[in-house]
Amino acid sequence: MKINFFDKKCQSQTPRHKFGICDPPFPPETTAYLDTENPRDWIAIVENSQEIEVTFTAIDKCIEIRKVDGSGMDKRCDGMLTYANCLIFVELKERKGKNSGWVGDGEEQLRNTIRVFIENHGIEDYSSRKAYIANNKKPTFQTSQTERMEKFRQETGFRLIIQNIIKID
Repeated sequence: MKINFFDKKCQSQTPRHKFGICDPPFPPETTAYLDTENPRDWIAIVENSQEIEVTFTAIDKCIEIRKVDGSGMDKRCDGMLTYANCLIFVELKERKGKNSGWVGDGEEQLRNTIRVFIENHGIEDYSSRKAYIANNKKPTFQTSQTERMEKFRQETGFRLIIQNIIKID
């Protein structure tokens, strides 16, 4: 059965110059969403200087991606941004600490979501393909992740970016 990553019930749009993506922990069934009013709740900050109409699709808790054996939901990222011929997958984290385990977790969620997206929609129509791991507790990640990012690009066709500012260009 084909998985529709463009389900209208999971989508919202905005042309705002600056907005955030939030993922509240409670209630647990709440999906990630766009926000323009409460910057303190933003995990990722989206800078949209050209005020392009951007569509956000909540994936986690909205798009069903089941494990291959059907035993439940598979790992998936929080959402995706689409506009023109650009596709951006986003995984939101709210974690502190010296341990960078959240990066590996986020990468795994992005890889799985990208794989399922490609199986169902392909990526040929998108000339710009990015995947963000955004953490508002660690907005700029200090450790060099060059090797991880290059391997991710080679294996998925997406540029991996580990920061909480997403630029729409």
